[in-house]
Amino acid sequence: MRIIKRAYLYVTRKKGKSILLFFILLIMATFVLTGLSTQKASQEAQKNLREALGGEFYVSVELSESNPYFRVVDDGEGALDLYTELPVTQDMINAIMEISGIEKYDASAQTLVSTNLTIFPGNVPLKGELNNKVYARTVAGTENNSFFQSGIMELAEGKHITGNESNAAVISRDMADQNNLQIGDSISLQADEEAEVKIIGIYEIRKPDPAFTSVVTYEKLENQIFIDTSALQSLFGDMPVGFYEAAFSVYDPAQLDSIMAEVKGLSAIDWRAFKVAADNQTYLDAAAPLQKLQALVSSIIWVIVLVSAVILSLILTMWGRSRIHETGVFLSLGIGKMRIIGQYLAEVLLIAVIAFGCSYFTSSAVAGRIADGLLQQGIPANEEQPDDGIDIVVKEGYGDNIEVSIKDDSALSDMPSGQDTAPEVEVSIDGAEPSTEQISVTIDFYNMLQLYLIGIIVIILSVGISSLSVMRLKPREILSKMS
Repeated sequence: MRIIKRAYLYVTRKKGKSILLFFILLIMATFVLTGLSTQKASQEAQKNLREALGGEFYVSVELSESNPYFRVVDDGEGALDLYTELPVTQDMINAIMEISGIEKYDASAQTLVSTNLTIFPGNVPLKGELNNKVYARTVAGTENNSFFQSGIMELAEGKHITGNESNAAVISRDMADQNNLQIGDSISLQADEEAEVKIIGIYEIRKPDPAFTSVVTYEKLENQIFIDTSALQSLFGDMPVGFYEAAFSVYDPAQLDSIMAEVKGLSAIDWRAFKVAADNQTYLDAAAPLQKLQALVSSIIWVIVLVSAVILSLILTMWGRSRIHETGVFLSLGIGKMRIIGQYLAEVLLIAVIAFGCSYFTSSAVAGRIADGLLQQGIPANEEQPDDGIDIVVKEGYGDNIEVSIKDDSALSDMPSGQDTAPEVEVSIDGAEPSTEQISVTIDFYNMLQLYLIGIIVIILSVGISSLSVMRLKPREILSKMS
């Protein structure tokens, strides 16, 4: 208690030194607290980006000779049919979905079928019956399908395919109007066998193909017919049904690698027949500036702490030399060196407690300005990738034989040109323009606790270093220096 009293008396008596030390500690605390709050905001921004963008990985059939179930057949017309005897099955999907961290999945296979409907012709003529065929897209569910998730299509009437239906279909509003169809009507599809499917939903096209785009008949959005797995079973008899590819969405793309490793560890799946690929480039591109910011701020904090310790040590060392007489008197009175150092430490801490508290207000103002320049980030949409003119298109998505044709035709793609872009997510500061995610740089109790912890450590080190030059002397040496 006497140490605290002596420290208080010294601080109040040496007002000039106390005020100077207060401002030094205030400036140091302001920089440290600003860095801590900005670092916290960048971490929050990355968390929100992960939640907004998510991540995906794909489990698809391995179309190479490393797959023992892979087959190549010449169809006799100059084209090669690639197929597998082991497709992605619903049992595989269910096993993968039991892994923690996976949000949802989308599995699909597209099959060229004939129909009794009047369809919309494309502007690219094809040979033979291809001009009269449409895609029957087998889906595990239409709600999570990429066409509906991307906003290209939207269910306008009826209900989605969920996987619990039997011989169900969802068709376009254009096709329904063209053929005078409505919910509950049945249509006929032909592949190896003929199947009657019941219309349970009608979708509208929200993002049509760009004008003058080359599109074949079975790729036109108006002609897409979504069916369930039981309808696919009916089209190809007793063959077990499956998918060419399944896409799995994860909650946190930062855990994508660990989730994929756990998926590859599933012993019930013959991984010779499948491959797993990640798709989190959108998140990586968007998070890169924030990750760089976080690394930069962390480095700045360390620099500030080290510089603060050096400056504070130098100042206290110079002040300590001016207190040699006082130190000698304390020692001659029998006061131990540790108690003397304890008083010097208490003096600085008394001022630091007030300075650190005041830094809350100065840091709040500084952090807001820094945040406006550093954290206002936008996530650009994916750039459209150039087409290499080679497409792998699933021809038959059935049973043990999922046939895939390699076509040299840049017009054939699973998604319409210009439609495969990611949603925009922006990160901004309070007071900035409205955006999808709002990130504010704020100073909370945890930041203040960090500041006091860092500050106390720096002060202890500084006081200890500054006291070495005096405390290592004996009382007689101190008295001789005084004389």
